[in-house]
Amino acid sequence: MLIQKCNIKRDNKKHMALEKKKPREQDGRDSFGRYRAQVRSAAIASLSILENKNIDRVYCDLHDDFVVRSVDENGIGYLFYQVKTKGKSNHNWTLNEVFGLKERLKDQSKQSTTKIKDSFVGRLLLHTVVFDQYCNTVVFQTNIHNSDQVSEMIVDVESGAFENKFVQVLLDRFCECYPEEIAEELTLDDIKRRISKLKFETDVQYLKQGDDNFEPIAKEKIFRFSEVDLGYLETKEILNKLLELVSKKSSGKITDWNKEAIEEQAGIAIDDLLSVLSISKDAYYALLDGGDGKAIKSASIIQRMLESGGASQEAVKFGSNCKTQWDGWYRENRHVVPEIDLQSILGRVRTMIRDERMQAGSLCIADLRSPIKQLKETLIQEEILYDLDNDALLGAVFSELIKGSI
Repeated sequence: MLIQKCNIKRDNKKHMALEKKKPREQDGRDSFGRYRAQVRSAAIASLSILENKNIDRVYCDLHDDFVVRSVDENGIGYLFYQVKTKGKSNHNWTLNEVFGLKERLKDQSKQSTTKIKDSFVGRLLLHTVVFDQYCNTVVFQTNIHNSDQVSEMIVDVESGAFENKFVQVLLDRFCECYPEEIAEELTLDDIKRRISKLKFETDVQYLKQGDDNFEPIAKEKIFRFSEVDLGYLETKEILNKLLELVSKKSSGKITDWNKEAIEEQAGIAIDDLLSVLSISKDAYYALLDGGDGKAIKSASIIQRMLESGGASQEAVKFGSNCKTQWDGWYRENRHVVPEIDLQSILGRVRTMIRDERMQAGSLCIADLRSPIKQLKETLIQEEILYDLDNDALLGAVFSELIKGSI
């Protein structure tokens, strides 16, 4: 097999941000109505931001149907998604449809480089050249299955064999497909590494027409990441707001091509999702800054508890700050204060919660003044108050109620 020499422009000193390169086209941003499947998929992907781990952005209809940004110890990386659906569920994607390759062609040297380049996969693999090490994965996502020939290619690439005759065509034509983007010599291993970034997600349930899988899947993700257990009407309202958000971020051409414009017109971040879920941003950031690894869940539960008791947003923020104060005190003292004292403090807090018949469903801060005062007096008598004040003790109450809810 002949592998042609090819070059690629590479700058390891600077991060290849999305705004550094204009996309091939933005036609999809003017025709949202035709891309309902892409919107549903981007909506599901954006809910992963709630997990507060690596994923912090989803960019809609930018460079591809949508792009997921991941941040870890190695820096920023992108996952490019191309979503394609078929109305007939019994149809399987063919080599020609996905890769631009003719299955029955005996002489593989006669395969068309142009068709490979313009194919779904050809467009995806372009990202592995343009964004190089900042492109983590390129994903072909669909509601149907692949043909046996396509599946065989995927297995061959994933195994690292690269022995399939059609995969070898991809290796041989890779540099010919992207002559304008390549400037430095690419080795065979360089090309294999890029092709290995290709992943397929088939038979995706929430992409299927006439199927009610989107709603329960989205609802489950919201509950898993935020502990918000939605009723029927709440589910409809929140999912409509989420789809409207993705739709808005997927439409209209971006004329000023810079980071700020991209974030505003195409990007979905945590603040957008907090608005969709009606979770207090002040409460969330107070908990997050205080080191709460489950800030979304904590903010959601505190807000629901207090709002059910008629509390204002200021009260919700106050309650979150109290929990943050308690969490900080506990972290700083867990290896200083004797364990028996720590457990005694927590035991007294739980006893108060039980005696006052508190539950995560509804809570009024004003009703807690007397119980908190009594709790403080008890801890003083038992000489285990240390430097805890009323706010920290209220925070301990919230902490224990949240533990019982999660």
